[in-house]
Amino acid sequence: MSKKKIKRPQQYRKPQERTFKEWWAGQSDRSRKTIIGVCAAIVALILLLVIWYNWIYDDGSLRVSDNAIVGMQDDWLVGQRSSGKNSRYYHFADVAVPEGYTAEDSGLVSSLRTDFSFANADESITLYVAAVNSVLSDMPNTVHEQMGRMVGENGSVGEIVPLETNLGKCRYFTYDMTSTNEAGEESYAKSLVLYAPCAYGDSCILISATQHADSPDAYLADDALLAEAQKAAAAITVTK
Repeated sequence: MSKKKIKRPQQYRKPQERTFKEWWAGQSDRSRKTIIGVCAAIVALILLLVIWYNWIYDDGSLRVSDNAIVGMQDDWLVGQRSSGKNSRYYHFADVAVPEGYTAEDSGLVSSLRTDFSFANADESITLYVAAVNSVLSDMPNTVHEQMGRMVGENGSVGEIVPLETNLGKCRYFTYDMTSTNEAGEESYAKSLVLYAPCAYGDSCILISATQHADSPDAYLADDALLAEAQKAAAAITVTK
């Protein structure tokens, strides 16, 4: 009895991929001209965008070289409009020394961003100015909520109040807090936090006035602390 021959299926063979040279050789002269024209147009567009972005387009950002702002001036308030590795730096305002105050070291360690700190004659009040990369309509609400949680039962937080200043339409609130150090010694401070507009709609300027007192009974009234903060506002010239 003869055995039936088993027919096995042929092994799958992956189609051989053509090289670019083979593919190019298979194109007609007309197709080659069309492809070359399209590629040339894409390259020209990319070059045009690079030239426009680097040499023509000006978004107001400052040039940075060797981790420092080119042409930086001592009175420049410089900040970022976004966070992250590729964020840029902008000249928000010029800040002069407010009337009745002297400049002091703010403690910020940065060759790119700047802020300003000023103290009055007896150092009982400190003014602080900084650039903030957040929208003016959002920032006061966010900070107000955070301060409410932080102060807790150790102080109080006032309501957010709209205010018209030389810088435009601002918003501010006050808070006070009692702190205790490791030695059990208590310190008392009352602050007014004011946010002012700048030339960039996605950012704003922070102005704070902080009073260091011997007791809560010595705290200035809100209007008096606001008058000190307005001295800082009067010393700020926003860049256009």
